[in-house]
Formats: sequence, C-alpha cells, structure tokens
Amino acid sequence: MNTTAFIQNPPLGAALAAGAMLLFAACSITTASVMRRLDTDAGALIAALVNVPLGIMMVLGQLAFLGALQPPSVPGVLGFLLAGVFSTYLGRWLFFKSIESAGPTRATSFQTSSPLITALLGWIFLGQVLSPLALTGIALGVLGLATTVLGSRRAHAPATAQHLQQQRVDLRNFVLIGLGSSTAYAISHVLRAGAIGSWNEPVAGVALGACTGTLALVLVHRRQLAPLRHRIAAQPRAALAYAGVGCMQILAQVCMVAALAHIPASIAALIALCSP
Repeated sequence: MNTTAFIQNPPLGAALAAGAMLLFAACSITTASVMRRLDTDAGALIAALVNVPLGIMMVLGQLAFLGALQPPSVPGVLGFLLAGVFSTYLGRWLFFKSIESAGPTRATSFQTSSPLITALLGWIFLGQVLSPLALTGIALGVLGLATTVLGSRRAHAPATAQHLQQQRVDLRNFVLIGLGSSTAYAISHVLRAGAIGSWNEPVAGVALGACTGTLALVLVHRRQLAPLRHRIAAQPRAALAYAGVGCMQILAQVCMVAALAHIPASIAALIALCSP
C-alpha cells in the first residue's frame, strides 16, 4: 500500500491524535475513580453499550450537516468491523482490567508498547516505513515504560517473602493483561489505517466497529449479564460515570481514526498514548 495516502496533513493528524490522548487520559482517570464502587466488567459493558447509540447519532448528525457519506468499500467496511472487535471488546476490556490491577498511571504507561507493535504491523501489512528518528522516539517510549514499571516495583518493596511472591504473580498478570491490551489496540490501529485508506469515513467506521465490538462483548459475557445488571442497578452514579467514559472513548476513537488519514498508524498511536 502506498504510504503517501496516509500523510496528507501531518500537523492536523498530530492535533487529532493529541485530542485522542486527552480523551483517553480522562477515561483512565474516571475509570480509576469509580472502579471501587462498580467493577470494570460492568464498566466495560456500559461503555460499549453507550457507544452504539452515540455512534449512530454521530453518523446521523454527519448526514444532516455534511451530506452523504462516501460510497463504502468492502475492504474499508470489513477493516472497521474487525477493528471494533479488537478495540471495543479486547482492547478496552483488557485495559479496564489493567487499571483495576495496577492503577491508571501504570496501565496507561504500559500502552506505550502499542506504537512499537503498531509500527511492526504497519510495516508488514501497510508498507508504512518510519524514519530512524521516529523509531528512536518509539524506542524511548518503551524504555520509559520499563523504567516506570521497575521503579514502581522497587518503591513498594514488600517486607516478607510471601508478599514478594504475591507481587511477582500480580506483576506477571499485569504484564500479560497490559501486553494483550496494547497488542489488541495495535491490531485495531493497523486495521483502521488500512480501512481509512479505502473508505475515508472516520465517524461511520468507528460506529460500525462499536456495533461489532459491543456484540462480541455481549456474546462472550452473556452468562454474566444478569449479575452485571444487578450490580449496575445498585450503583447508578458509577454506572453514569462509565457511560461518560464510553462517550469519551468513542470520540477519542473518531479522532484517532481521522488522524490515521494524515500520519502513520504508529505515530498516531504514540501521540495518543502519551498520557501517563
């Protein structure tokens, strides 16, 4: 794929990715503040369910104020549909779990591995070749991640061998969850970057992805829906906060997808995740 199709207006792409960064940061802080009252399984479901009607409303608003959408292409539609499963379901659910296990700062800092994975996948599947300076910046981000995680671990050294063993288990689980989340988001970035190249409709694309991602989440957790409903009903204010998280997340995704039309996927991911 010709990478010049992705580099039309780099300053605009960077600004859109920065907007996504601010929204994602607000999501992390809000989630951390309410997860003690309502668990992240319920929160992920609420956020995903909010995405569907909001996405439809955004598409209708675009049709009303900006006119008809571009004719859809099969690769574009399929790319957005698959990206929704990796971002709305896998990426978001695992990200909420990482916040629950390690807090918003460390959870967000772990996402800095996503640009490196995105760069590799973008090079393989999209032909996006980064400059040495860009690769150096991504590598420094990963180094910062390692420093943050190891520094936090040393600052809270346990007093007993039992605590040390528990901390090792917790850290291992956190790494697996965090790496899974960052990989899922990286795959979604590459899928959307390819999709936006053939169908430049960020709002409609994100709305399609929200539908498939929410469907996947509901199907996987269908046996837990009744208990989740009871927990949500018992904490209406926390549920409302998670609904706000869902609104911010879909807006952040629209900004992110729009940025992919102007800058390489890995650079957009790096900017969007600079929020620890």
